[in-house]
Amino acid sequence: MHTINIFKDTPIKTILAFIEDEILKYQTKYILLSFSEDYQYPDRKKTVERIKKYFDIFIILKTEIPTEKYGIEEYFSYGVHGVFLMNNSDFHSKMDIEIITYAAELFTPGWVFANSKNNKSLIDELLSLKIIPVMHEEDKRIIDFIKSHDNFGKISSNLMKSVPLLDKYQPEYSLADKVKMKMLLETLNLRQKLMIKNIDDSFVSSGL
Repeated sequence: MHTINIFKDTPIKTILAFIEDEILKYQTKYILLSFSEDYQYPDRKKTVERIKKYFDIFIILKTEIPTEKYGIEEYFSYGVHGVFLMNNSDFHSKMDIEIITYAAELFTPGWVFANSKNNKSLIDELLSLKIIPVMHEEDKRIIDFIKSHDNFGKISSNLMKSVPLLDKYQPEYSLADKVKMKMLLETLNLRQKLMIKNIDDSFVSSGL
């Protein structure tokens, strides 16, 4: 699954058609979204809402680690199910740790991902925060290291097939898998509806 980059003034029909092509090509149940900086907040929310209307899929926002915690709240308010936080360096600053820890608290457990640079020290750090490490390059030894890690068992195993960012070579979906993912998707969507209104009200009151 490639990242679906959405730019300003991209017609929604074009976005939906591209997503449909990607789903058919990769036979996946999730998509990775990335918005350009000039794509405004209301448009991001509307786009996610339209995608949910047409497709029963998990939506992961791929974006840089924000500089403030409220950035995580903004991401959550788009209606995405999870977030893939990117960091260009081989380590996380103290503020980065605070922000990704907050993301792990706000999103459903196990639905926060971060790039690991295939660095075992960074992987240790992420797993201790219940963040799923994503590799820069496919490496079975690193996958085995992550799966055998003591902290990996504390992260929801449902994600391995639902959103296989860690290990792309998953067996085909069984009927039971599809039923479980449908139930999980409905649970996440309900949880979001209950929480997003509070976040939106907070944004309005703060003038954001």
